[in-house]
Amino acid sequence: MGDAVSTLLFQPPPPSKLKEHKIVWLNTKLGSKVPSFYIGYRRKGGVESCKSLSANEIRASGPDQGITILYSHANAEDLGSIYPWCKFLSKMLQVNLFAYDYTGYGMAYDEGDPSENHCYADIDAAYDYLRNELGVPAQNIVLYGRSLGSGPSCYLASKTASLPKKLPGDGPVGGVILHAPFLSVYRVVIDTGCTVYGDKFPNIDFAPMINSPVILVHGRSDQIVPFHHSERLFAALPPTCQAKPLFIDGMGHNNVHAEVRPMFVERLSEFLSQHIQPSGGYCGPRRALTKGKRSSRHTTEEEQQFGRPQIA
Repeated sequence: MGDAVSTLLFQPPPPSKLKEHKIVWLNTKLGSKVPSFYIGYRRKGGVESCKSLSANEIRASGPDQGITILYSHANAEDLGSIYPWCKFLSKMLQVNLFAYDYTGYGMAYDEGDPSENHCYADIDAAYDYLRNELGVPAQNIVLYGRSLGSGPSCYLASKTASLPKKLPGDGPVGGVILHAPFLSVYRVVIDTGCTVYGDKFPNIDFAPMINSPVILVHGRSDQIVPFHHSERLFAALPPTCQAKPLFIDGMGHNNVHAEVRPMFVERLSEFLSQHIQPSGGYCGPRRALTKGKRSSRHTTEEEQQFGRPQIA
């Protein structure tokens, strides 16, 4: 049984199922076997294709082309529950998307108790599959971590920043999307001022070591992970990695409500277009959305620091 913090932190939902032939099983360095799925996006001759693929179909689809998002989900979710959202992201951002489950979650419910170290091993296995099994260059991979998923995403982003470039395609990941991230687990409850013994997922310590463009997405009305966590993570990033964040008025922690989804897609598409330069080109042109009109007013102190925020 894991420690008390892990027992409180990790809350796997009742397992949901996916089509078995579309699941790719990953073996982790800690001995777990975790499921994953791959959604392939292609646009050819003006026709879009966005669908989940089997292992054989993935290899035949040219996965080394275009952007691939490596998606790390939030707590109380598993692959089955996040599939519609991942399909939405793949289609609207026009990217491939690879998502995996954590040890102890979903169809990996009997693989052991979830823990911080397991989460790191799980994302390592997912990244290894993309890089070494599918041949996706590091610069084509964009990490997307939502809430709990920001932990393994920050860990991997900092790890790839220091990996030696032994082969073509090695190096830091192309970019990072942190959606409702936290400084560390303990700091969600109390500002400890530093990372203390027993704390989990110290994103604030990983942030200065990242060497990839990072966009932070956070709702100002988040009652679970306070909004200021993203402000402080932004400040901790190297200046060259600070992409304009998306801080949304009225949005909480657990969803991107329909009213702000066009703005959400537009800002992420802009981030991919401006900051991610994959080898082999994009899967397709970034989806253009009509921008809402902005009122003429003086620039606030926050806008001077971050650039004008998107407001719901």
